[in-house]
Amino acid sequence: MPIRPVFPLTLLTLLTSAVPGAAQVLSSLDGIVSDISGAAVGGAAVTASQPDTGVGRETVTDGSGRYRLPELPVGVYTVTVSKGGFQTAVRPGLRLVVDQRATLDVVLKVGAVSERVTVTAGPVSAATTDVSGLVSETELRDLPLNGRSFDLLTLLNPGVVNFTWEKTGGIGISNSTTANMFAVSGNRPQQNVFLLNGVE
Repeated sequence: MPIRPVFPLTLLTLLTSAVPGAAQVLSSLDGIVSDISGAAVGGAAVTASQPDTGVGRETVTDGSGRYRLPELPVGVYTVTVSKGGFQTAVRPGLRLVVDQRATLDVVLKVGAVSERVTVTAGPVSAATTDVSGLVSETELRDLPLNGRSFDLLTLLNPGVVNFTWEKTGGIGISNSTTANMFAVSGNRPQQNVFLLNGVE
């Protein structure tokens, strides 16, 4: 009985399983919806949408009034909370940055759903899993950059040290002879990962 080679099939399997997924630049939003007496409001619809792009996510509060919107693309959001018997609360201009876990608690007032109350200020707390920072558009435009190298803007964030003078050469942007090299929070520069539009 002839033996059939299985190498082509094995190679195809290895190639298809080795395709990496694109990295995502995401944040999340959660909080509690209550009425003016402090009682939880379950079943309230919570929507976070980006006015510029139309991208949005929606969820419903649980019996404890809690909601969670994970894996939101970074950007500026308008958060809308509505429930029958209450006025609709709108919180515009909520900015989410990379790897941020933002918390927004909303208090609903009794009234018709068609009545809209714009929340211009509120208790928005934010946390990230690591030390992080955001360089604003104004800083990008106005700050002088030696050689106009964008990666030098990382020095504006806490815990980042320029380690370029310690270069010994090698492979990879973190220790090459041409790129800048940074140490973040005491970690080795070789542990850095650079993402451009969410792709490594």
